[in-house]
Amino acid sequence: MLARSATLAIVLACVTGCLQTMRNTDLHGEGKQADRLPPTLARLQRTYPDLHTGRFLCLADCNTRPQAALFRTLDADGAEIDEQPTISVRHSIDETGAGGLKAHLRNVDDRLLFDGARSDKLALVRDWRKYNLLLFSMYGPSGGLTMKFSVRSGSDVPIHWTRNLAIKPGWHLYRFDLAEIGERVDLADVRALVWRAPELHAPLDVFLDDVLLTDNTRYLLGEEAAEGQLYIFTRGRRIHVGARGRFELAFCDGVIVEWHGDSRQNLAVRSGLGPWPVPLPEDWRHRQADPVVYDDPTLFATWGTRVAATQQLVEKSGLRVVIEGNWRFLPAAASRDSAEEDAPLPQHAWRYVIYPSGRVYVRNSSQGNGLTWPAQRVGYTIAVDGRSGFTRIAPGPSVAGSPATAFVLLSLPGRARPDLLWCPHVLAVARRQLELTSSDERRVAVTVGDVEPSDGVDAAHLLRFWPCDLDATPEGQTFAADYQHPATLSVARGRTVTNVPGDLDHDGFNESEGCYELALTEGLLRFKLLPGTTLRHQPVFRVHAATARDCWVYADGRILREQARDTAGNLLFTFPGVVGTPLTIEVNTRPRSAAR
Repeated sequence: MLARSATLAIVLACVTGCLQTMRNTDLHGEGKQADRLPPTLARLQRTYPDLHTGRFLCLADCNTRPQAALFRTLDADGAEIDEQPTISVRHSIDETGAGGLKAHLRNVDDRLLFDGARSDKLALVRDWRKYNLLLFSMYGPSGGLTMKFSVRSGSDVPIHWTRNLAIKPGWHLYRFDLAEIGERVDLADVRALVWRAPELHAPLDVFLDDVLLTDNTRYLLGEEAAEGQLYIFTRGRRIHVGARGRFELAFCDGVIVEWHGDSRQNLAVRSGLGPWPVPLPEDWRHRQADPVVYDDPTLFATWGTRVAATQQLVEKSGLRVVIEGNWRFLPAAASRDSAEEDAPLPQHAWRYVIYPSGRVYVRNSSQGNGLTWPAQRVGYTIAVDGRSGFTRIAPGPSVAGSPATAFVLLSLPGRARPDLLWCPHVLAVARRQLELTSSDERRVAVTVGDVEPSDGVDAAHLLRFWPCDLDATPEGQTFAADYQHPATLSVARGRTVTNVPGDLDHDGFNESEGCYELALTEGLLRFKLLPGTTLRHQPVFRVHAATARDCWVYADGRILREQARDTAGNLLFTFPGVVGTPLTIEVNTRPRSAAR
């Protein structure tokens, strides 16, 4: 049985990825640009970047007295306390108006509700399905404040979505993904927003401003992408990356939280697909009464009690997309000496390199930065939605004449159904596998391992989300062998590069990014790709020393026109088919003219 469905980033004190320092404020409008909005709404749109699409709704800007009646403060018994919320000019987001909501909390049992129950003129909009992001700003006192924030739906049997927030001094904007909230509550029937201070030691005035809903969907690449082409869009706090008609992945807080194949059903799980780094006991494969868990918040408690989660899109082109995620483990504020403020923190980092072919290469790095790994061994876990009907296909013996492989293959029954092939780069890691199903059968998790820990734990993985119907050992083996046993390059002009970050075994094939690393010599490169007995599927090459040079690439004399550049300006190109016999590739270049 797996641990309860919660990751460290969700359960511990806060995820600061949803926090943005603000000097700002807000308003309300739908589908309009700032020059056509009323002045109050235009100020909101100018202040909050998430409103720039023009599709937003202001639930409360806290600038007019009637809005105070949308809020109320209750005691432990649900009775309204004497001092009810008011509109105050003491603290507000000046850019959006002179008012802010002031609420008085006497103790840990008092709670502030936004439900409209006191108002006979205004009401809380209950249907949030047209939007994908909730925003509000809160003012933190000089010593900071911990707030428990909830969204509630339903009346007879209320359902809550809850997060802990670390409110730092001053105004801060908080952003919440409605896709995540909607997994817990009914977005068609939102009844209340609730704030409570569970660590309050003395009566306190809290200040709130600009409660907003927005559809901030924005395409960054490929809005009109054709079949098989990459696209990227942001929605809520998530980055969505996909290849039209093949797959779509959504990233939040640095990890994959959605995987869509042939339908809109999410084949991943709420806490994330992985691969997750997991501390493993020495006897992890033989434990029954106390099985391995991957999402227990206490696994990394020795590294910190809170997590700051971030993600960023670092590269985008028609050839590939690169996303980086980072979790920094933060100690309790009281336990951190001021002299240690600049010291490196323990962290997990993920770097995802996504190709339209369905290959996603992941580098998983964990740095203790002075703290030891929390167990005797290191493993990795992938989790999928168990209700979808995934079956783990045993790798079986290698095909005669093919190199040895080891992988995890999770298959959905039926033709043209999406499957997931997971290949850790190190075969010994993938050969030790443990599959577990949660007691509610909502999650199937496969753990592989193990390796000995060190201060820095580094691993590379291939996730293959397409093509469909990787339903048996032979199909899995051909893609696994291509990754785990790279082709040989015979270089006649130029050189291989073996010191690129991500090439963990320094052999010239970057297993963290799925590309062969080469460099020009005097502006030229000529080499042969020798596939051996393994089929090479759409091999990708990166050419260094090609910055600021025009490049022409030929494969067996045929020009390859599709090229891209990485963030450093290096050339990227791929051979579009399957290579089964030696392939000669030439790269000719010339300095790019200053006029261009």
